[in-house]
Amino acid sequence: MCVGVARGEVVVSMSADYTFISPELLKDTFTLKFKNSENTTLLTVEIPIRLIVENFTVKDIPSGYLKHDVRIVNGEKVLILKISKPLSPFEEYKVVIEGKVRGLVDSLGNGVYRFTAVEYPEYFNSIGIPVDSIQISVVFPQKLLHAYRVVSVSSNSQIDYSPYNSVQRVEWNFINPKSQVVAFIQFEEILNFMTLNLIGASIIVLAFFGLLYMSYRSEEKYKKMKVLTGTPWGGDIVSKMREMLGKANNEILITSPHIYYTDWLTAELKPAIDRGVRVRIITWPSYERRVFKSVEEVYEDKKQYFTLKRFLEMFPPGTVRLNDNIHAKLVAVDGREVLITTANITQTGLWENYEIGFWAENEELAMQAKEFFETVWNSEDTIELNENTLEPKVAWAEIMDIKSRREAKE
Repeated sequence: MCVGVARGEVVVSMSADYTFISPELLKDTFTLKFKNSENTTLLTVEIPIRLIVENFTVKDIPSGYLKHDVRIVNGEKVLILKISKPLSPFEEYKVVIEGKVRGLVDSLGNGVYRFTAVEYPEYFNSIGIPVDSIQISVVFPQKLLHAYRVVSVSSNSQIDYSPYNSVQRVEWNFINPKSQVVAFIQFEEILNFMTLNLIGASIIVLAFFGLLYMSYRSEEKYKKMKVLTGTPWGGDIVSKMREMLGKANNEILITSPHIYYTDWLTAELKPAIDRGVRVRIITWPSYERRVFKSVEEVYEDKKQYFTLKRFLEMFPPGTVRLNDNIHAKLVAVDGREVLITTANITQTGLWENYEIGFWAENEELAMQAKEFFETVWNSEDTIELNENTLEPKVAWAEIMDIKSRREAKE
C-alpha cells in the first residue's frame, strides 16, 4: 500500500547489479532510488520483495526511515520494506539490499553458461509510483589466463571489455517500463590469448634484459681481469701483489721457486698473520738448483737459506713447505683473487727483469689456483720447513729419499 504520495510526485528507479563470485554464486546489490518532485511529499509505503538472496543486509540512505521484516507468503519468503520518509523538493532517497544469490546462471556444458534476471515494475505502477528506469548489470571476474566471450545477449544491452579483451561488464537499461523486463546473456569461458601474448611478450622482454644483464655481468667480470707487466725498477706486478696481500681476510697462498731479498714481503705477511690470515708458502729448499750425486756435493743457496731462516723466525710453524720441482709463480687470496706471473718473488724478478703476469678477481679461477696449490702442498715429495730441513743437505737427503722410494714403487 502507498499512503500520502500524490500520483506522479515521486518516481522510483530500480537497479540490480550482479557480480560473479563463481558461476553458481553471485553477489546481488539491489537498489531502489526514490526521486521527489518540486513539492514536499511524505513517502509512506510498504513494499513486498520476493527474497532470493542469502545473508542479506538492508540499509537506507539517508538512514533511519526504514523498517523491514521477512514473512512467508504462499510458501515463499518475502522481504517487507516499510518506509516512512518526508521528502523535500527534488530530494533522493535510496534503499539498498545486498546479499548472495544462486540459481541465476545455468551451465550448458563445455564452458558455456546462461545468465537470466527478471525485474518487475508492476507493483510500483499499481500503487501510483511510476518506475522511471530499470538497470540490470553483470560484472564478470577478471582472470589472468581466461576470458569471457559473449555468445548471445538480449536487447537494450551494452558490453564493456577489459584491457585483456575479456567481457568485463554487461548492462541493460529499460526506460519507463510498464511490465516485467528480462536480461539474458549466454557466454563462454575461453583461454585469454591476449594475456597469453602479453605473457609471451613479457618473457621475451625479461629474456632480453636477462641477456643484457648477463652481458653486463660478463663485461664487469672481464673488467676484473688484467695483464700485468714488470719492467726494470718497477711495474704493475709487485704493486698488485702488495695490494692483494694488504686486502687479505682469510687466506694467502704463495708459490715461487726463488724467494729472497724480501723484506717487503715479510713486512706484508706478518701483519696479515697477526690479524688471523692463514698464510701458506711453497718454495725451493735452501740448496742450489743443480744435480748432485751425493749429499756431500750439496751446495747451499745462501740467498734462499737466509729467506727460509727469516720465515722460520717470523712465521708460525707449518707456514712454509719445500718442493724442488715447483716452478709456478702464484699468489691466491681468499678464494677470490689470483695472480700468476713469470716473475720469481725476488729483487731480480720483480724489479730488474721484463716480466708479465695475469691477475683476476674471479672466484672460479681463484679456486682452480687453490686446487693446484693444494695438490703441490699435499704431494708426498713436498716437505715441511723446520729447523732440520732448513739445512740444505738434510732437505736434499729427505727429498731424494722420498723420490727414490716412489721410483721403486713404480
